[in-house]
Amino acid sequence: MNKEYFLFVNGKKIKVNEEIYKVYWQEKNHENYLKQVDRKNHLLLFSSFDHDGHFEESIVDKDFDVEKIIQTQMMIEAVREALAKLNDEEREIIGRLYFNDESIRSVAETKKLSHPALIKRRNKILEKLRELLKDFR
Repeated sequence: MNKEYFLFVNGKKIKVNEEIYKVYWQEKNHENYLKQVDRKNHLLLFSSFDHDGHFEESIVDKDFDVEKIIQTQMMIEAVREALAKLNDEEREIIGRLYFNDESIRSVAETKKLSHPALIKRRNKILEKLRELLKDFR
């Protein structure tokens, strides 16, 4: 039993062979996938703009809080500057605990410190960072 394959072209049903049918749907599925990726990444296509020059209404994203993004970027920069003011050992401890997600116990072992001693040192470093960042709040 031979299966028949059809595609619609300009509203007309056209019989095609299996190879053309599969290639068509492979391309169609790939195109849909790319559109989905574009939507996920908030990509705006030029073809989606009004053709009368009113672009602003087409590109405004009401869920996009520019003020919050700028504030977050400023906070990140302030934290970077504060971390740069720490000495190498303090920066290493904070980096390992908060950026490398190492445990206090493992950092204490490699630093040849007791667990409570490292906690005390960490707390002093955090207090120093709070002081350096006090003007940011």
